[in-house]
Amino acid sequence: MLNRRRFVAAATSTLALPHAGRAAAQAGTPGRICAGFPPGSSADNLARVLAQKLGSTGMPFIVENRTGAGGRLAVENIKTAAPDGQSLLVTPDVMMVLYPHVFKTLAYDPVKDFRPVTTLATVPVAFAVGPVVPAGVKTLTDFAKWCKANPQSASFGTSGAGTSLHFTGVMFARASNFDLTHVPYRGANLAAQDTAAGQIASCVGVLTDLLPLAQAGKMRLLGISTPVRSRFAPDVPTFREAGFKEIESITWFGLYVPARTPDDRVKALHGATVTVFQQPEVAETLGKFAFEPMTMPSDQFAELMRSDTERWRTVVKQVGYTATE
Repeated sequence: MLNRRRFVAAATSTLALPHAGRAAAQAGTPGRICAGFPPGSSADNLARVLAQKLGSTGMPFIVENRTGAGGRLAVENIKTAAPDGQSLLVTPDVMMVLYPHVFKTLAYDPVKDFRPVTTLATVPVAFAVGPVVPAGVKTLTDFAKWCKANPQSASFGTSGAGTSLHFTGVMFARASNFDLTHVPYRGANLAAQDTAAGQIASCVGVLTDLLPLAQAGKMRLLGISTPVRSRFAPDVPTFREAGFKEIESITWFGLYVPARTPDDRVKALHGATVTVFQQPEVAETLGKFAFEPMTMPSDQFAELMRSDTERWRTVVKQVGYTATE
């Protein structure tokens, strides 16, 4: 599915732009930011904030939603795009640091086919239950007991098999010694919607997708994956507090360009992105989606990718997940 929404704004700053970027802006042809998940998803929300703010610096962009294959279609699309600084990828970490361990073959190499520009933001992973689960189930331990008593209804949805969300559910079920059927979706927000609608019992998703439904009383958050409680959901205990010390992670989102993109264009994109993401109003906007802004130099971003790739290698081995085609 391809969905485009224009976020093109007039130039209002004098940030240095690469020649191709200036020419495109003058011609009225925007670049594109590709997100691998549907409108309203975490990646989509973040991409739209970025597109809007880059537009205000004289870098006009639109957002493309290329959904499917657990976010891989968007990654593959940008891999083959022209390396001119006009095709960007906003993606959660799993496509770049986890997927190499869960697929026997990938149509892209996260290191060789892309240049990391900067991280953009972080968001916690949370576990939620919907109306299928009785109101008396208030903790993760309660939910484990309910699943053991109701195995036919014990299910959880995520954005896809082999994702960090999937592994979070698996680790929780194994630690509690019960079977929890995984239901993969094309996006974590879709899994959240079905949980709230009573189609499945529970879901694991980023807080961005779950918090609005929880605040509306349509689902209940039982646990969060961060080392400490989130300021966006201070009443929700961490997995560690609930007795699951091995379940701890923070999802980050990154900005990438095709591998052969020239240094000056990467530098210009990095500078513009960091500048706008440091604006207080951007932090306020991201906070509405439970995002914490986080930018860093490109070389530090590359190092983060390397370390997280090794961390997920260990997790996949511990879980015993078998790589798929």
